[in-house]
Amino acid sequence: MTDNLYAPPEADVDVPVDAETDYYVVSPGKFFLLSFVTMNLYLVYWFYRNWRLVKLRTGESMWPPMRGIFYIFFTHSLFSRVNERIESNGKSFDWQPATIATLVVLLTILANVLDRLAARSIGSPTTDLISIALVPVLPLLMLKAQRAINLASDDPDAKTNSSLTVFNWIWIVLGGLAWLLVLFGVYAILFYPELLVE
Repeated sequence: MTDNLYAPPEADVDVPVDAETDYYVVSPGKFFLLSFVTMNLYLVYWFYRNWRLVKLRTGESMWPPMRGIFYIFFTHSLFSRVNERIESNGKSFDWQPATIATLVVLLTILANVLDRLAARSIGSPTTDLISIALVPVLPLLMLKAQRAINLASDDPDAKTNSSLTVFNWIWIVLGGLAWLLVLFGVYAILFYPELLVE
């Protein structure tokens, strides 16, 4: 320490990349809740956070926001990396990453097609109901991937990210309101179809 009062601080203010986890740790319950309540919009953020941590750790040239938005093109790669990390740490986890990634991609495509059909009233109300019914299926399918990520990041119980933050509660409230609108729409389609304008 110096006696000069005007000298800049000598503390190391750089945060090492190692301070972050390998991947985005989230408790399975929190992961499912946020995915479901946001109608799986949370998954875009989830993929972004995972790719951001990969970029920080490896220094690879990539754009994590685009890998989050277009996650169907990068799901296999992410899950493969997670599995490699688990194995390199001398651990094992039975989760079949390629199969889960393929199912995530196919389910996402199916959900998007059904959403487009429902938006144009094609096959309504069946397409509407199937589309809504698929919302919890995707996060349920991805729970094994989240558990694998937690294990790969040496936090299998997700103690570092299991409680809900203020921002999580904001998304829960907004998502809850969106769900009320969706349920009201389904109710109108099923019981008052004559009120709907073509």
